[in-house]
Amino acid sequence: MSQVWLIEILKGIGKFFLHPIFYYSIFLAILAGIVRVKKERNDFHIRVYDIYQELRYLLPAGLLIGLIVSLITISSGFVISFSMIAVLAIITIVLSLIGNFRYLSSAFTIGFSFILLFLASEMNWDFPILSEHPSDSSLSGFIVILGILLIVEGIQMVRNGTKKFSPILRESRRGLTVGAHQVKRIWLIPVFCFLPVGPMTAPFEWWPTFDFGTTSYSLILIPFAVGFQQQIQSTLPQIAVKRIGMNVIWLGIIALAIAIAGMWWSIFSIAAVIIAILGRGWISYRHRVRENSSTYYFTPQKKGLMVLAVIPFSPAEKLGLQMGEIIYKCNGQITLNKDEFYKALQKNRAYCKLEVFDVNGEIRFVQGALFEGDHHELGILTIEDKKKWNGNEAS
Repeated sequence: MSQVWLIEILKGIGKFFLHPIFYYSIFLAILAGIVRVKKERNDFHIRVYDIYQELRYLLPAGLLIGLIVSLITISSGFVISFSMIAVLAIITIVLSLIGNFRYLSSAFTIGFSFILLFLASEMNWDFPILSEHPSDSSLSGFIVILGILLIVEGIQMVRNGTKKFSPILRESRRGLTVGAHQVKRIWLIPVFCFLPVGPMTAPFEWWPTFDFGTTSYSLILIPFAVGFQQQIQSTLPQIAVKRIGMNVIWLGIIALAIAIAGMWWSIFSIAAVIIAILGRGWISYRHRVRENSSTYYFTPQKKGLMVLAVIPFSPAEKLGLQMGEIIYKCNGQITLNKDEFYKALQKNRAYCKLEVFDVNGEIRFVQGALFEGDHHELGILTIEDKKKWNGNEAS
């Protein structure tokens, strides 16, 4: 028995690398990096992160969570059909083409897949990918997975979505140059599920909870693509992303609770899907409304030079400068714009002393040695009024 399970686990892992979403997600992550770098160079004449930054978050961040979710799906005996896998892959690709990472939430990918599968079963559609209509039990389990992955999405946003944002420049409603941050993440969550064919038999009397009407099974490791995309301009991006992430976690908890009730009454599965789709859309909509109605955070400052972003491995990062801080003095000289900042740096090319207002408005002192080959302006990206200071570039 144990040998059969070991062989099936290895086969299931092998099927992971045959799944088109695995390679498509890699393509999406690299493409997102290329587009981001092009935008950064256009705005600042320098890239902040390399094109592989999004790719670095793709799989490692989801491995542990995928293992936890797999323990749930294996212990419950969730069975998924080839038609469910195919529909989910197609819906994922279509939604990514429509809205990039914006719609790569399980609320949308699994939610719309469920609707299509449910309609196909009710109306007896006969397409090649819908030749096997899932059972009510299997569809109910599909929505339980939706709720779990919605919680996972929120956790990933709070844990891994609050780091390394891409700065952008845009024009305010009054025609001033302001800063914002683009947050784009895609994660692959590998989850073990059972296919309704194979050499494995039920190890427990109560298993499987979510069946497909068969008595033998095999394992498959499915890559669930989970992502999000937001532009943040009214506050520090880590604050906004954490707030959105917590909202998504609570939505996932509500959807999961209703989906579990759907194991006994199918109407609750439908309700869970509707709540998940509308709720996730509402969270994104409310964020956009809040951003558009609030004042801009990253704007030209009268009391100094605001840090929009810090270039990795630069002197500014070693000095501990943070986005949102305002550099008031450099080497004892007041710096109201980047030209004054550059001149102040030239006073001492071996050492730098800064007076900085942190994000709480409290002044702090930063100092450190500068070395040959360091970025000539520390490695910060700043905000300035184009009309007044004639241009924006890396500082």
